Amino acid sequence: MDWQPYIKASWDLVMEAEGRTEVYLKDDLEAYLVHMMARNFRNSKMPPEIICLEFPRARTQEDFLQIGDNCLFVDAWDVKRAKLVAQDYYQRMGQIAYSSAAIASRPINELYERVAREFGTLSQVLRGVRERAPVH
Repeated sequence: MDWQPYIKASWDLVMEAEGRTEVYLKDDLEAYLVHMMARNFRNSKMPPEIICLEFPRARTQEDFLQIGDNCLFVDAWDVKRAKLVAQDYYQRMGQIAYSSAAIASRPINELYERVAREFGTLSQVLRGVRERAPVH
């Protein structure tokens, strides 16, 4: 599969969202967000119905990353948001998932640890992708 069109489209969307939200990510977080969007462009199974049930099934770093990515999309775009959970539920679950991905490798993956810490900032930029400026 040729990923270049997805990466280019994702990069354009993230650049536009950073400008619109005036939230500018460091290069490594920006690259993570771009690649996360490109990886999930055609993912029709996202997010799962009940996020917390995904944790016991997670075995690999990739499993935890997918949970974190799902939480990031739900938090930013309000898609399939559960009705009976706290407002910060998806942020907290995403932070736990990304932290779990970070410690699933030795040495600890510092990028995923930063993604966990900066989850709210990443969500803010991703929200800006969805909230495109109106055309005048």
